[in-house]
Order: sequence, then structure tokens, then C-alpha cells
Amino acid sequence: MITKKKLINDLNRLGLTKGDIVLVHSSFKSFGGVEGGPQTFIDSVLDVIQTEGTLIVPTFNFDFCEGKPFDVRHTPSHMGIITELVRKNPESRRLLHPIHSFSIIGKLSEELGSLQYKSTYGKNSLFARLREFDGKIMIVGLEYNQSMTFFHHVEEMEGCDYRYFKEFTGEITDHNGRTYVDSFTFFVRDLDKGVETQVNPMGELLEEKGVVNIQKIGKATVKLMRVNDAYRITAQEMKKNPLLMYGISNNH
Repeated sequence: MITKKKLINDLNRLGLTKGDIVLVHSSFKSFGGVEGGPQTFIDSVLDVIQTEGTLIVPTFNFDFCEGKPFDVRHTPSHMGIITELVRKNPESRRLLHPIHSFSIIGKLSEELGSLQYKSTYGKNSLFARLREFDGKIMIVGLEYNQSMTFFHHVEEMEGCDYRYFKEFTGEITDHNGRTYVDSFTFFVRDLDKGVETQVNPMGELLEEKGVVNIQKIGKATVKLMRVNDAYRITAQEMKKNPLLMYGISNNH
């Protein structure tokens, strides 16, 4: 079992520091056991970044794409136990987006949590703001393919021919309990062409370029990178090889 003290030491060793703005994608079970459970991990991150820092977790839920209503106060996260605990924390602020919402604790929780935008990965999105603030991305026990949503921000900003904009309309309930119908744009894979997300090779390229810090914490492989490094290198590599970030399924 990993103790909170060891978690804090390991997070420091990974390169997480006071004042960091960090987006965390996580598989809690990958640690193999933490004293006090997933809340200990959340507390450890908050202890390291302190009150000057900001913790962001994805609280994505794709039911809106299937026609179900979204309630920012109650619709659960589909992104694992750590994200759900952050969502339920009274100190967190959840960004109102029915597909790609985030829950945020810390210094920038109000500023980032009150963002309003319609395009999931666009120039006004949380991903773009993360670049402005020179934020970081932490990946706990997941492959890049299971975690690096940020790559789709690069695809939307730089342009690519294997995704297109699709609009989803449905019922939204906001923080004040007001319910209304609204539409949001999602930069989706072209399923008719059999496009599958395959971004592990891009993640490996980032590692080769030396911009990803990697530590073993418990049984989990944990990675940390600056979003501006990830953006710059990904945009460069996409230009060199437009086929880098996707594959075509065998049925096509």
C-alpha cells in the first residue's frame, strides 16, 4: 500500500510543483493500493500544488451524444473514481459542457469552471486555456490512447481530414437548476472511413523528445508533461506525417 507521504515524495520527483495547473487523467486501480483510497491521491496532488495551484480532472460523459439530458450538478463522470470524487467535492467547480466537462479545484476553479464554449476542443476550450497558463498533463496508469484528449485539441486547431464537426443538441441543466435546449459541436472521427484513434505512437514520440517525465508510483506508470511542449511537438509531427494520429479499422 502506498502511503500519502510516499505519494507526495513521488509526485515531487515526477516534477509536480507548487502552483502547477495540472490536468490529471487517471486509473486509480493502476496504483495497486493506496492507504485511504483514491481521496488520498487527490489530497496528495493538492498538497503538492498548494493553494496557488489548480487541479483539473475530466468528468466526460458521452450520454448526451445518445440523446440523454445533461445536468452539470448530477450527471456522473465516466472517467473513473478519482474524477467522480473531485466532481462531488464541494470545493470543485464543474465546467458546463455536456460532453467534455471538467471539474476543477484550486486557484483557477472559478475562472476555468465558468468557461463557456460550444466546440469540444477549440480555441476557447479548456485545452486552449491550459496552454495560455502553461499547464501540465499528468497520466496515471493509462496509455496515451486512453487519456490524451489534448491531442484532439491539436487536431482541431491545426486541422485534419479524418475528423469533422458534428453538432449534438439536447437538454442541459445548469448550475442554477435552469433547464434549456442547446447545441454543442464535437470534432468527431470519420466513422464512415473507419477512422480509429491511435495516438500511442505520438505519445512515444513525445517521450523520445524528452518532454515527458515518467515515474513508477506504486505499480502505476505515471507521466507528466507541459501542454505547450506537447502541442508544439505534436503539431510539428502531424505536419510531417498526417497519418500519425489514427488508424483505419480492418472492416474498411
